[in-house]
Amino acid sequence: MRELKVLKVKAPDSVPSSDSAKESRSFDIELITPLYGGGTVAGVNDSDFPVRPTSVRGQLRFWWRATRGARFNTPKELYEEESKIWGNVEKPSGTDVKIHAPVWKQNRAYIGPRDNNYGFGRFGSEAYVLFPAVADTSRHNLVKEGLIFNVEIAFNKDFEDDVLCAVWAWVNFGGIGARTRRGCGALYCKELAPSQNNPGMLAKWFGEATRKYELRLDERREWPTLSSQILTGVANTNSLVAWAGAIAPMKNFRQGVGIGRNKGSREPNRPGRSFWPEPDTLRRVFGKCNSEHKPSDKMPNGFPRAALGLPVIFHFVGSRGDPDSEMYSKGGKRMGSPIILRPLKTQDNNNAPMTVLLRAPLPEELELKGSVRTFGTAEIVNRSFTAYPNAPMKGRSSNGNAVEAFIAYLKEQNFKEVGR
Repeated sequence: MRELKVLKVKAPDSVPSSDSAKESRSFDIELITPLYGGGTVAGVNDSDFPVRPTSVRGQLRFWWRATRGARFNTPKELYEEESKIWGNVEKPSGTDVKIHAPVWKQNRAYIGPRDNNYGFGRFGSEAYVLFPAVADTSRHNLVKEGLIFNVEIAFNKDFEDDVLCAVWAWVNFGGIGARTRRGCGALYCKELAPSQNNPGMLAKWFGEATRKYELRLDERREWPTLSSQILTGVANTNSLVAWAGAIAPMKNFRQGVGIGRNKGSREPNRPGRSFWPEPDTLRRVFGKCNSEHKPSDKMPNGFPRAALGLPVIFHFVGSRGDPDSEMYSKGGKRMGSPIILRPLKTQDNNNAPMTVLLRAPLPEELELKGSVRTFGTAEIVNRSFTAYPNAPMKGRSSNGNAVEAFIAYLKEQNFKEVGR
């Protein structure tokens, strides 16, 4: 690998540990889906420094919290231990991260090859997960998959399991750059990957890591934690096809014909009416609608898709009179999706579409742009969302939880839970 330079992150004024108390590990990592952003400017990549130590460090902190961090009961306990391993603004860290990466001039635009197998039309799968930037390809190119880089980590031996667990989770379930929960910047490290893509080997691999790192899966905490629900679909040798296969169920569940909406009218590029409660709720809240789309008396009020991540942007394509808006957690806060969609590459060169579920608290209150009203958890999870005609969650959730319903829908699409 042609090396450009070594970038290093180390907290200032840190006191180095003695050599006997310090360990160092190095990992060769491959980018298997395009990287979005990752540079100093949001949404823009840097071909001279495609992978930055600060970005890697942030990812490792997150995955430490989601895995080993689940053993703590309160954010205070979590923060105290996290500071010992990764440092904070007052306390230097003994964990150093170096990146050995080549110059990587291979970029590509969002609009990819025709992908009719998964219903993405003339756009590649990235166009669905990066829809806000599709129109601005001159500024927002992707770093092309195939980049290989090395991460070198030096850490205190007392925190060996903490650091190595974070790396294991990051390369298999996370990524680098932005939009990693929708599969951008997905990674592969042969040393840490499952050996084969079959139910028995996947279950063995995940079970061994769970025991080795003493993971407490499915814990309900005030921060996202890794769950035991990891599902994979039919594998193939192409990571981009596997990525599209991971994204397609979410696209269809949210807005696919016959699941999320009806077939639509004769007008070109005008989608059918949604089966979800949000559009009619917006029409009622703002008191305006297209004359052909008056709110249905059978449709309950609510925003169940807020459980899949925030913000949610509501746009009525080709409609006249319906109100566009945006929904956030109170205070304009974002909420990362608890559902991660990406390929899982195994040592036998197979790539499976994968869904990873995080246990994360729901937002307590929602704000709708252009309205003074707020909405609580009863408008996010509610049994009424399962009871009206054509409800996407009917028969898929007992209490009207969109995350639970999506997992059930995945199983209908022949996704299997790892270890079950």
